[in-house]
Order: sequence, then structure tokens, then C-alpha cells
Amino acid sequence: MHRRAVAAALLVTIGAIACDAEDQTALKRYGRHLAAECTACHRGDGADGAIPSLAGRPGAEIIGLLQDFRAGRKTNPVMVSVAKSLDERQSAALAAYFSSLPGSAPTAAAPR
Repeated sequence: MHRRAVAAALLVTIGAIACDAEDQTALKRYGRHLAAECTACHRGDGADGAIPSLAGRPGAEIIGLLQDFRAGRKTNPVMVSVAKSLDERQSAALAAYFSSLPGSAPTAAAPR
């Protein structure tokens, strides 16, 4: 039940942000700033390698993956640490930024 409440609250938050184009632009800009660390491992050009690219992935999927790492449902030690260091706004900003980038067909298995 707690997971549903958190997901619902997050969707309301993201929906409220999406209603205002200026807020969405600011959120993407903040996400681009935060993504500097992410792109050290995750490619920003849409090409998948040993570590999947996040470019072009749906924002809800990115947020869901971060929640899974934070909750221990996914166990990569680096990503658990990263996910736990992000608050909801930072997660939403990263999702907004990466989902706005053009992606390409995956060449490696994407984490699900």
C-alpha cells in the first residue's frame, strides 16, 4: 500500500510540474545539470553499451528504476547509492531531461 501511495504522490507531483511549460523547461535544465554524473556511465547519445543509455526512455520508467534501486528491489551497489542520494525533485528532473533526449534502438539488455 505504501508503494502505491508514494507512486500516486509522485505522479501528482510530476503532473503538476508538467502543467506549466516554464517549470518543465526549468526541470529539464536542472536535470541536465544533474545528469553530468550519470553520463559518466550511462551514455547520453542514446546508444546502449555495457551500461544502458537513459536517453529517450520514458520518464516514468526512469523514476520507477530509481525507486526500485532506492527500495532494494534492484541491487546494483553504485545505483543504490546514487538513487538513495536523490530526492523526488532530482529524480523528476533527471527523468524529464533524459526522456527529452532522442534515443536509439537498444543494443544491450536494458534494466527492467
